[in-house]
Amino acid sequence: MKNTKNANKAVYLTLGLLLIAVSVLAALNRGDAGLKRALEENREFLILTDGEPAVTVGLSDLLDLQPREFSAVMSSSMTSPREVIFKGVELRLILAGLDIDAADAAYIVVTGLDGYVTPLTPEEVYKPENVFMCFETDGEIMKTLGEGGFGPFMLVLPNERFAQRWCKYAETVDIRFK
Repeated sequence: MKNTKNANKAVYLTLGLLLIAVSVLAALNRGDAGLKRALEENREFLILTDGEPAVTVGLSDLLDLQPREFSAVMSSSMTSPREVIFKGVELRLILAGLDIDAADAAYIVVTGLDGYVTPLTPEEVYKPENVFMCFETDGEIMKTLGEGGFGPFMLVLPNERFAQRWCKYAETVDIRFK
């Protein structure tokens, strides 16, 4: 009987500690959720340098950089491969337009609203016609995650055979120098 009481105490203590941990993590993430919601609603993404916010980029900023159309085969675990006409701006041109030099970065990480992460090397980013931040598919502005789409922005690497490193719902581009 004594062992059962001790086991029950241990279970209750463990559950209590887990509840406290979840509460603390939820409180820490609350601000992050607000930022994610604002980025999606405002059709913006954030460029960070070593994890610190540097600049917010919106659809109007991309339109000023003369976006271009290109085709790529979109393939996912949920859809059959199909050719899509994307419209976007090369990430290297976005960075250049903002006077951000990432050529000496250790790596560049693009993160989506859903937590998906795509790591890139500076060589990949600075290779012409290799890495695009897109906002339109087949002539239509991308719908947001909340609207059931892949946007408002999607990182597309048109030369990737299986589109594994594409990042839908792109919210941050983190340039890591360390």
